[in-house]
Amino acid sequence: MAEAELASAAPANRDRTARYVAALARRSRGVLVLSALLGVLSALSLLRLRLDVDLLSMLPEGRQRFADYQRYVSRFGAADVAVAVVRAPGSASAIRFAAALEDELAHAPEVRGVRSRVDLDAFNAALRAGALARLLPVEAHRDVAARLEPGALDAAVKSLKRVLATPGSVGTSAYLAGDPLGLGALLGERLARARPDRALSPGSEYVLSRDGRRLLLLIRPAEPAYDVEAAERLAGALRRAEQRARERSGTGDDVTVVYTGAFAFALEDSSLLRSDMTLYSALALLGVLAVFYAGYRSLAFLPLIAWQIVLGTLVTFAIGLLVEGKLNAVSLAFAVIFYGLGVDAAIHFYTRFLEEWGGTGPVEEPLARTISGLLAATTVAAGTSAAAFAVIGLSSFSGIAQLGFLTALGMLLNIPATFVLLPAQIVQAHRRGWLGGVVRAPAPTVRLAATAAFVARHRLACGAVASALLLLALAPARAAQLDTNLFHLRPGESRAAAVQREIEREFGLVDPDGVVVIESPAANDPALDEAVLRANERATEVLEGYRREGLVETVLSAASLLPSRATQEERLQSWAALPRERAADELAARLAAAGFDVAKFADALRALREVPAPLDSTTAPLPGLELLFERHVRRDAAGLAVLLPFRPRDDDALEAVAERLPRDVGVEDATVTVTGRPLMERELHVTMREEIVWFVLTVAVGGAVLIWLRFRTLGVTLALLAVPAAVVLLLLALLGVTGATIDAVNLIVFPLTVGLGVDNCVYLAERCRETGSLRDAVASTGRPFGITTATTAVGFGVLALSRYPALANLGWVAAVSMVTCFAATMLLLPIVLPLRALGALPRETAAVQEGT
Repeated sequence: MAEAELASAAPANRDRTARYVAALARRSRGVLVLSALLGVLSALSLLRLRLDVDLLSMLPEGRQRFADYQRYVSRFGAADVAVAVVRAPGSASAIRFAAALEDELAHAPEVRGVRSRVDLDAFNAALRAGALARLLPVEAHRDVAARLEPGALDAAVKSLKRVLATPGSVGTSAYLAGDPLGLGALLGERLARARPDRALSPGSEYVLSRDGRRLLLLIRPAEPAYDVEAAERLAGALRRAEQRARERSGTGDDVTVVYTGAFAFALEDSSLLRSDMTLYSALALLGVLAVFYAGYRSLAFLPLIAWQIVLGTLVTFAIGLLVEGKLNAVSLAFAVIFYGLGVDAAIHFYTRFLEEWGGTGPVEEPLARTISGLLAATTVAAGTSAAAFAVIGLSSFSGIAQLGFLTALGMLLNIPATFVLLPAQIVQAHRRGWLGGVVRAPAPTVRLAATAAFVARHRLACGAVASALLLLALAPARAAQLDTNLFHLRPGESRAAAVQREIEREFGLVDPDGVVVIESPAANDPALDEAVLRANERATEVLEGYRREGLVETVLSAASLLPSRATQEERLQSWAALPRERAADELAARLAAAGFDVAKFADALRALREVPAPLDSTTAPLPGLELLFERHVRRDAAGLAVLLPFRPRDDDALEAVAERLPRDVGVEDATVTVTGRPLMERELHVTMREEIVWFVLTVAVGGAVLIWLRFRTLGVTLALLAVPAAVVLLLLALLGVTGATIDAVNLIVFPLTVGLGVDNCVYLAERCRETGSLRDAVASTGRPFGITTATTAVGFGVLALSRYPALANLGWVAAVSMVTCFAATMLLLPIVLPLRALGALPRETAAVQEGT
């Protein structure tokens, strides 16, 4: 009954298609003019193209660990700091040049601030102004009391006299006058012990390498560093400041400056991506057209097909920019990919049209028969591909979602491009005589057809071989690994990365794997600020306890420089109980008796006599220690936040700290969050596994629905899905054997394998039902199958040449997948496809049919 209904519906469909083609032929010139106008407008939209090269912006939303890590990076990460390394023949020239560069950058509107040194004079002045009493721990007051004893005062005065009598001691006199009892040294020792990175160790004011030939500067841009346009403006300001600093310092070309940080990575990634995508988009288009020409040996249709896929790419890009505003490193690869995918429908259309037309006579009727025969299959194939990309468009990774959205849109737009624009171009080309005498129907792929028919006739034996192969693939498939390191997605040999490694090697500055972020739940509330500082002190104590347990190796706390008001009051109360005034009077008398000018010691004596008031230690950096303050403290619209870095024993220890520390700190008025790259990457591992499974299952279910709606047979539906499912298994086995990994970008290959792998299966099944013979179906579709496989592999494969690892890995894995899908369609589909359900058989002669 169903076959009779289909037979009666066919003439009606052909009549409607004929009327459509006739109307399209009358308006073909207008269609081409409209397409040209649309292409120009879409191309102009590319002038608004902006790149997002921030890898962390790709992290999924809605998961706490990702949100914690992104919040930490946004408030304390390197996104708002440009790090400069000054290379010079010696420390003197490095310091001289750095001072001039800092002064030049202070006047640049692109720069918010520059830090190049610790101002020891300012720090010592702050100690005399009361900071010493607020910062010195209570347990150190026993040592202070010992230095206030009469005998210790006598010894101190004698030591001063001896030191100042030494030749060359003139430069130290001001320092000794400011701290004759060496109380600042007591504080310095405790501060240094609190920072195992030796950031508070006595020594040079500048951050110099061990050999003194490199110097660090921290530059804060006025605009976000991952904004490419802002990064370019900052780079220009740095070049101009460097040139003027060389002139002022007289260092010339002996001094060089190299940069790292977010702005440097943004510039490198943007430049690399733009050049790569421009080159590889052109290579992909040329490669696709070259494959088409090699398959058909005809130049007549090349301009028609080229314009169809170029227009589709431009329009899709324009819509994407209108919706998204800017594209990222992954979605920028859309053009390269779409050239290979978008041409598939045109190849099938062209092949069928040549069969119907034969190269002579009017084209309207052959076009109608072509559209009638291909519209359903093309719509289903494009729908399954678009569904695959649409599912990817729902990814929680923003870069992948953009690529999925763009490609799904492109695949859907390709349907009207194939059945409206391409027929209109063919009509106009025929009217101008561009097609006459140069086109001939392609020869059938006889050997491929015979191979498929052989497999179908011996399906039991071939099925056993295929099953054994798939079973053998299970073990290596299980060995395939996920790579959750987002920084592996960008070039590892970039200049900015090399500078980072230089900083780690020469200065020993390495980002810790764990951080505690302590935040107030609201802004401008002194009580909440105090809660944050007390939580910071408590968290430092807890981490020190973990260090004794072996969970934590180092703690880099700023609690010693950020005492809470309660801690300051305790210290000042203990300070007030010391015999300070008596000691100050006795010290003044002994200094006068020893012949010193007591007036020069006035600041030190006053600091000894006074008991300062507690201060809010977060309102301003301690003078001279701005570098450390800005690393550990942020005050913005969200409130106060304090950073407490630490290095855990391993990733499992970090997990334990993340679980225990907020509970052990036990504060209610401050938020205590433990985060770090290892925690983020563990969550990323879970998310990637979930997305791969979810993507593949969703695409498979969506494809099954579309296939069933077309064929209405469960056996055919399962058979068409079995082919890409087998390819997914083989692809995993290949990754397991080679040691290649699945990253956050190339994971989309697996749902794409299901979505795109179904395409050829649908075309072949449709052709089997139309011809009644598997051999005839493969003979007529084998060439377009091979050519579409080659064009798709070229589209993806060109990405394998990219210098951007994320795109290169996506390119080669997808290209291998597409080639494997073609082989599986020819060799596996004849085994599983229920030919009788399609009214087809492996061999087509009546005698064989009857015998079968």
